Amino acid sequence: MFFNYFYFDMQLDKLHYAILNELQLNARASNAEIGRKIGLTAPAVAARIKKLEETGIIKGYTAVVKYTELQYTQNVLIAIKLHPSIMIMSFLKETEEIEGIVKMVHTIGEYCFFLHMFLKSTQEITLVLDRLSKFGTTRTYSILSVPIDHKPITFK
Repeated sequence: MFFNYFYFDMQLDKLHYAILNELQLNARASNAEIGRKIGLTAPAVAARIKKLEETGIIKGYTAVVKYTELQYTQNVLIAIKLHPSIMIMSFLKETEEIEGIVKMVHTIGEYCFFLHMFLKSTQEITLVLDRLSKFGTTRTYSILSVPIDHKPITFK
């Protein structure tokens, strides 16, 4: 579900941050490789990564897919301003069923949600907009380029 936040009290030291920095650069790096770079053994790196995963600091690992190579040529942001009578949970349940959403953010401002989507055609965009219109007003932005796709934060 979308609003599932956990907070754990974990004391992080410079080695935890170094591990996080290395994983952001290459999540497929071996524990031994990370250990060589930061001065720990592979088992020590593995133990720290496990703790970071258990506490929810590391949420997971994923493959970055180049959707355009798979004919998903429509890269769009859809902003939606929900009608006052709409329950957020019903909107979220509907969006779980919509294919093509790769990211959704909940914001403060005129539009309360932004959906980042990859679709195969403008007809698919129209179908999504028709589906979302029952929840509120939408505004669609075609993404021309993504100068920063993923920029790691360097932890210190």
